[in-house]
Amino acid sequence: MMDAGISCWDTKYYYMYPRPPQGNEDILCLFGLPNFPSYTSGHSTFSAAAATVLGYVFPAEASLFDSYAKDASESRIYSRIHWRYDCEVGVEVGNTIGDMATAVAATDGAD
Repeated sequence: MMDAGISCWDTKYYYMYPRPPQGNEDILCLFGLPNFPSYTSGHSTFSAAAATVLGYVFPAEASLFDSYAKDASESRIYSRIHWRYDCEVGVEVGNTIGDMATAVAATDGAD
């Protein structure tokens, strides 16, 4: 989760991309607008990383964890807090981070 946070927030402040209501005044946010950049979605990155690791630990439940991560990601689009690509890239990066974490666990005896 720490790696997901570092990756996501480093990307946010590198690109400084506006959120939907900031980029188009016709889009209204359904909740309070977070005070940090949009790209990439933290919820998407964290959820996908966690789903990947949990799917590794509990392989019979992997598809369930992935569906939960997808739901968490899409909720950010529906609430108008993120653009779709913020979430799609966040899931992709989160999955990669989860894969890296499980690969390290497999080599250091932590699995």
